[in-house]
Amino acid sequence: LCISGHNYSQTFGRLKELEIGDKIIITDTYNRKLTYQVYKIYKVDPLDTSCLSQDTNGEREITLITCTLGAIKRTIIKAVEVYD
Repeated sequence: LCISGHNYSQTFGRLKELEIGDKIIITDTYNRKLTYQVYKIYKVDPLDTSCLSQDTNGEREITLITCTLGAIKRTIIKAVEVYD
C-alpha cells in the first residue's frame, strides 16, 4: 500500500519526526488496527517512482510519501507489518 500526502497536512506534517523502528498504526473503516514498523527512510527526486515497487518478498508493507520543504525532493517512509 502506498499513501501520499502534503507535508503540511495533519496526517503527513509530522512524518519528518519518524525514525527507524518507530511504529505506525493505521485504522481501517471497520476500526481494525494494523501496526507497521519503520525500516527505511530516504529521499528521492520528484520523478523517481522506484519507491512504488510492490516487490516486498511476501511481506505486508506500507510506503508513505510526502514532499520536502520547497518540494525539491520526496521523503519516502517504508514500514513492514508487525504483530503485537
